[in-house]
Amino acid sequence: MKIATKTSAFFAVTIIGFSAAVRWWNAAPPPLSANQVLALLPRGSSVHSLVHLEMDGRRPSEGAVVARIPSFPGSSDLAATALLYRYDRWRRRFSVVYRAPPPGAVPFSADAARLLAGRDAAVFSGLYDDGALGYRIVGLLRGRAAVLREQRLTGTVHLVDPAVIERRGDTVHGLRWNGGSWVPDGTARTIPEAPAGVTWRYAVRNGQVLARTNVVHLRRRQPLRVLAAGGGPATVVLPDSRLDVVEAGFRQREPGTYRIRIVTGFTPPEAAYVLTVIVDP
Repeated sequence: MKIATKTSAFFAVTIIGFSAAVRWWNAAPPPLSANQVLALLPRGSSVHSLVHLEMDGRRPSEGAVVARIPSFPGSSDLAATALLYRYDRWRRRFSVVYRAPPPGAVPFSADAARLLAGRDAAVFSGLYDDGALGYRIVGLLRGRAAVLREQRLTGTVHLVDPAVIERRGDTVHGLRWNGGSWVPDGTARTIPEAPAGVTWRYAVRNGQVLARTNVVHLRRRQPLRVLAAGGGPATVVLPDSRLDVVEAGFRQREPGTYRIRIVTGFTPPEAAYVLTVIVDP
């Protein structure tokens, strides 16, 4: 009887330990922030854009980044670089799994779309000197980052989950990933109108942040600019780490409630003005 009791206790402890290990392994990290990216880059770098992705079926723990990085330490010559960060669950930190110059001479913001069987792919794009558009799709293939498509065209590219639509003049060409290659998608021919950006303005009077409203409603992928108006003391805008950072401001592809804090030199961060951003379905 005592042997059976000890055996049961051993298995119980083993199961509890295994469950704890699984939870530790699957624990999602906080979303990658622009400040984290800067801490991983050489001194003098700047973040042009940062988009959060879900590439491996877990909660979003990857980040597609376009950064400007000094050509060598101390250099004022900054080279645009496309980066893909992935969370290393063994080392418990983010590491670069893809790095290359972005397409074109003038990079656009990093982007992402659910193009790969319900999972995200990173999309880097830009303009060449002759006006042609270049774009590159990077995804995870057998656990490794890989370039799945790279094109240069005179036209536009639209991401309509789960398809990529290339438009050349009056010709619209839809593509869908079948697990191993891109195949024509005749159903993906409608290009949705991109939502116009929203600008939220605020002012600082007597140390207090003033605005017409502290709630903004957005559509998915709709960018939000946060601008100070009328001068006044310097402020710091602290976006929700789950928001994407793009050229046009802040953006989110998933419905939900997000917060942006406005910090002044007169108030502690915990007493900062809070702008609530609601991304509607």
